[in-house]
Amino acid sequence: MAKSFAIATFNTLNLLHPGVFFAGRPNDKPYSTGVYEDKVEWIARVLKEGNVSLAGLQELFSATALNKVTTLAGFDHTYAPDIKDGKNITSDANDRKEAAGPFVGLISKYPIIAARTVVEFPDEVKGIEIQSGEAATDLKRLPVTRFQRPVIQADVRLRDDVTATVFVAHLKSKRPLLLERETGDEKNPIVTAAGSARSLIVRAAESIALRKLIVDATQDNQKPVILFGDLNDDLSAVTTQIIAGEEPFRFARLEDKKVEWDRLLYSVHDLEEQESYRDVSYTHIFNGRYELLDHIFVSQEFFHRNPDRIATVRNTRIFNDHLQDERRAVNPGRGPSRRSDHGIPVTEIEWQR
Repeated sequence: MAKSFAIATFNTLNLLHPGVFFAGRPNDKPYSTGVYEDKVEWIARVLKEGNVSLAGLQELFSATALNKVTTLAGFDHTYAPDIKDGKNITSDANDRKEAAGPFVGLISKYPIIAARTVVEFPDEVKGIEIQSGEAATDLKRLPVTRFQRPVIQADVRLRDDVTATVFVAHLKSKRPLLLERETGDEKNPIVTAAGSARSLIVRAAESIALRKLIVDATQDNQKPVILFGDLNDDLSAVTTQIIAGEEPFRFARLEDKKVEWDRLLYSVHDLEEQESYRDVSYTHIFNGRYELLDHIFVSQEFFHRNPDRIATVRNTRIFNDHLQDERRAVNPGRGPSRRSDHGIPVTEIEWQR
């Protein structure tokens, strides 16, 4: 049996095969064969260089492209039922094939023994209420009741005696969510501010729903949990911390702490920084701002301070050399689509002896 295994979260940046347009983006041209081949080979090369055995992928549009990546990288098991190769769209101008998305997917060298996609929020957190006036009865429900991109929840058999619950998520981006009447008015700072607030509200609602799924999967059992996610927010952001859960009060009773620890997730980036000093924890660069948007979280079964752990997070490497800070670029401009605009965190987990 291998002493350790590696896991990764990977935003592929619009994984699509040639000849297919992005749905709703008529100005974007389909990939050429050359760009496509370079892109899938690069994704597979990163996965192989990281010796990855289990990965959550984001921004998938094409089953054909995903299958090619898994073949090149040597993955035997895939779960990505929402991805289609595109449907024919007839317009006055021409007939063409468009691909819906983006979606998430799970690829594994271990057996995926059960899996589902989650679109609707769990009932307990559907339509969270907020107080809209001074009276306690002045309540309004948030109209966000489903994930914009379906979340994957799967059971993966890591070894004969260990089955992990694995989540793959891609939450709402920070891109301003504009109303139809605001389209074309993006230069208005108040319009963009309101659009950013709407995006945050959607992402916050999705975070609560994802937290509910995680709590249900973690508590009252010894089953490890892994979350792969482009959460579109930094590690310290409120939305990210909602998903992970809050550490119990320092002076709480041990029995109460154990209940909370059972429901917590731990960032592999946090665990790495507790053991070392480094300043390269970023997976995205936007307008010169270095961000950690791509996260791997694990439950207490992988936490090094847990005496009952079954394995330990040993190290996390972020493949981000391909990212380009436009402020320092010799030739400023958008990077080639044959790569990704996100770094790829790869975490090694060592089995407990």
